[in-house]
Order: sequence, then C-alpha cells, then structure tokens
Amino acid sequence: MSTDTPAGVAAAGTGDRRIGVALGGHLDGRRPAAVDGCEELMRGVTGIAHLGRYTNGVCDFALDVDSAPAATGGTGLAPEERQLVDRDVVHVTTDLDAQLRPARSGDLIRVVLHTALGVLLTLQVRREQHLVCVSRPDDPPGPLPPREEGVRAADVGLSRLANQLREAVSQQPTDYGGWLNVDGAAPDPPDPADVAAPAVARPRTWAGDESYAGLAAVCAGRLGADDLHYAAVCRHGRVEATADLLDDPRLARFFDDITPARRRDFYALVGQRIDVLLRALVRAAHPVVGSRVRRLVLDLEEGAFYCYPVGLDRYLLGVTLDQRRVWAADEKAAQLSRDLIG
Repeated sequence: MSTDTPAGVAAAGTGDRRIGVALGGHLDGRRPAAVDGCEELMRGVTGIAHLGRYTNGVCDFALDVDSAPAATGGTGLAPEERQLVDRDVVHVTTDLDAQLRPARSGDLIRVVLHTALGVLLTLQVRREQHLVCVSRPDDPPGPLPPREEGVRAADVGLSRLANQLREAVSQQPTDYGGWLNVDGAAPDPPDPADVAAPAVARPRTWAGDESYAGLAAVCAGRLGADDLHYAAVCRHGRVEATADLLDDPRLARFFDDITPARRRDFYALVGQRIDVLLRALVRAAHPVVGSRVRRLVLDLEEGAFYCYPVGLDRYLLGVTLDQRRVWAADEKAAQLSRDLIG
C-alpha cells in the first residue's frame, strides 16, 4: 500500500495528530474521492481512530490517526496490522451474512461490536464493499451502551458516510441502524396502537423447565410491537428461556414469505450458537478493541439481532423485525440486559 499524509490534515478534535492515508496498490496512486468524506468524518467525530474501505476483502484505502497508541485514542497497531484485522473482520462479516440468510431478512448491512475499549463498526456500502471503522470515544461507559454519546456519534456518522458513498454511484440510501428517520437524540413516543392494545408475549422455557420461568417473564416484560419482538436467554448449546410477539397481528406484514414458527425455530438455533458466532468476530477484532464484549448488533436489511452478555457464558439474544426501529429495539435490549443481570 502507498501512503499519503496531506499537510494540514489535523483539525479540531484531532489535536496535534495527523491522519495518514494508505492507498491500495491496485489504485496506482489514484486517490479516490471517497477519501475526502472519510477524512471529514474523522475530523468531526474525534473518537474515530481508523477507517478503511474494502472491496472483495482488498483494502482500497485506510485512514489512521498517526502514531496514536490505544491509550490516547489510536488502535496501538501499525497500519499494515490494522488492515490485516480489517480483512479478517470483513471475512467474518461475510460468513455471518451467509449464516443469517435463513431469517429471510435480507443482507447483513451493519455490524457493531461494542467492547470495554471501544467499538468496531462494519457497514456494507455495496455488495462485496465494506467500511470498517474503529472508534475509541472519550466518554466513559454508560448504563445503556447504545446511548453513549461518542459511540452513537461514530455510528450515525459512519451510516451517513456510507449513504453518501452510495449516492455518489446513484444508489438509493440504506437505513443502517434505522438512523434515516431519527436524529439519535431521543426515542420516539410509544405508538398509540401499541398502548391501546398491549402486545401479548409468548414465554417459553428450555424443555419446559419451570426453573427458567422467571427469565422468560423478565424477557416478556420488555417486548413491544413497536420495537423488540423476540428475546431469549442463551448458553452454549441451549436456549434457557424465550418470549416473543411473532404471532401478533401487527407484525403480520413481516411474514409474507416465512411463518412465525420457522423464524422462531431459526432464532433458537442462532441462540444455541450465539457464543460461537460472537467468538469468531471477537477473535478477528480483539487486536483493536479487546475481548470484553458489551454488545453486538447484527443489522440486516429488515431488522436486527442483538447480543448482550448477561452473566458468565450467558447471553441475551434480542430481535426486531422493523428496520425503522432498529435503534429503539437496541435500547430496549440494553434495558432488558440490565434487568437480567440485576
């Protein structure tokens, strides 16, 4: 890869650090116009330490805050090492996309791996093309991970950048995280129809074991037809308790080509393997964000999966079917994870 570090690239928020740009050798030194948008985002969202674009797993370009160890906001790796991590992350993302196909919810368009050290975001810009971003926000971890200001700024900013890149090649916008219809400042008020007709959840326990009935009831208490539609408490190889609204008439529009029972069965399979899926991504990303996971979001074209650790080798798996409410369901899943830990 060739490097290009323009003079005067440091701006407000980057202190005296400079943003280095490495260009893929296949570009023959030509600097893509997309690099300018990436630089602008890194200057505007100060926690972002690394941002790259990959096509078919090959790095088109990568931007890094120069000489920035992890303790001061960087990734602590040389640019070549960061790009190797990115390629591994893109490979795992592509594999996850294939594994989630039976949900009949479209492509995997956004991955958020949120750890104690920061956040890694991967967005599909076009088929086989991804943005990979590492952010280390300055704000300390808060009680609701999706609400942390620095993390949300990187998430919303990267989503907007991805849509700018799509627009540049005459593609329609993608609703990453549901951010197209919300500014990220405050949740929408409850849907009046949801208030007038409360959703009726269906709690279940592993093999009818009533010792897990309390977990199922806690999950049921956080579900809503307007946001979080399925929740399960999972361990390796089994799902201890679940609750869902998949049979609610208000969700019927999401089942045009699949039955609630088939989706329910597939979600249970994902729950049984959630630790395996999580480990694959952590194994690829841990050199830049560590391995203490706080949250994982697998955002599809239609809805999203959420994974929150809720104890030793125990996880919450949440699902929403409504793409416009991905961000709101994420907050519900975070609240439910606190309920389960408490």
